[in-house]
Amino acid sequence: MGFKYQITKVYRFEAGHRVWTQNLAEGRGSQLSGNACPPENKCRHLHGHSYVVEITIGSDTLDADMVMDFYHLKSAVKELIDYKLDHSFIIDRNDPLFPQLEAMAKEFGLKLFVVDFVPTAERLAEFIYKYLKKKFEEANVEDVEVVSVTVWETATSKATYSE
Repeated sequence: MGFKYQITKVYRFEAGHRVWTQNLAEGRGSQLSGNACPPENKCRHLHGHSYVVEITIGSDTLDADMVMDFYHLKSAVKELIDYKLDHSFIIDRNDPLFPQLEAMAKEFGLKLFVVDFVPTAERLAEFIYKYLKKKFEEANVEDVEVVSVTVWETATSKATYSE
């Protein structure tokens, strides 16, 4: 849906994850690489990113000459990004390593952010989008909608989710 006005706020956080289902020899596009699997599926390893998240919201009207004050948008996702995702290890509870990592996290006081999906950039963008959409609904925010959420894993790789 196109809106007359859109604003975008950018957030940053550091986190680790792993794409435990990665198999570069199979799946959509594998034929572009000749279905050849490199010596290792790198993203199956524990690794981290300096994530950048772009949240775009829109409206056809303005309130006090704004779609929404950036302060309020930041407040809506501050807990999720600053306190839950930042410096965490994002892990799918279905990952075979989850029980061991959960035990280590408890023993050593490590920060896990547990999800019900493989934490790819695409799925993280969808998760943040739906989180913010629910926040707007719970607060009865009117005439403003979440347009899209983009998650950058690296300076050259991003994924966007919108409905």
